[in-house]
Amino acid sequence: MPATRSPRYRPLYVLCITVTCVIGTLTAIYGGSAVLAWIQDLGMARATAEVLEVEETGSRYATVRFEFTTSDGRTVRSSAMRRFFDPRAKVGSRVDVLYEPERPASSVRYDQKPAETLPWCGAAAVVTALLGVAAYRTRPGT
Repeated sequence: MPATRSPRYRPLYVLCITVTCVIGTLTAIYGGSAVLAWIQDLGMARATAEVLEVEETGSRYATVRFEFTTSDGRTVRSSAMRRFFDPRAKVGSRVDVLYEPERPASSVRYDQKPAETLPWCGAAAVVTALLGVAAYRTRPGT
């Protein structure tokens, strides 16, 4: 007759499964978007821009006008709408931007720095794997 686990393992099993699903889903979403942003950044030039004006267009949006110098020495003024705008970017502050060298004014966007997100997603993936093992080891009926 096979040994069965006591019912005291049931809450731990449910907790491990729940947390594994939540962290795994968030890891897939944020990790996938970081990889996608990294792929989109290939071939883009980087510059540091000075913020000239910040116009808040809603509680979570802002249009930011800024000026930067391209790698070939051209000065470009442009604007970008930013969702969940970083409130630290004030007039006169500096922000990192990306642009296509062929058309810098119309292709400019904020540098999201996806390489900073990927290590956190990797750590979350490891936690997800460990919780999956814990869920497997505490499953009822074994």
